[in-house]
Amino acid sequence: MSAGDRESASGVQVIARAAAILRELKDEPSSLSLRQLATRLDLPRSTVQRIVGALQQERLVVVTNAGRGIRLGPC
Repeated sequence: MSAGDRESASGVQVIARAAAILRELKDEPSSLSLRQLATRLDLPRSTVQRIVGALQQERLVVVTNAGRGIRLGPC
C-alpha cells in the first residue's frame, strides 16, 4: 500500500469514528463523558478526545456547562 493509499484509508477511518461518536451522542438523552464514549466505542480516550475537539470546532458537539460531558451541538 502506498503512502497516499494509507493516508486515504486513515481519513476514511477518522470519518467513520466521528460518525460513530455522533451516533452515540444522538442516542443519549443527556451528555456522555470522553471515557464513556471511548468505552462504548472501544477506542482510546485520546482518539475520542481528538475527534471530539474537531467536532467541537465545527459546532457539531458542545461541552456541557460542568465541563464533564459532551452532547450534540446546535448544528
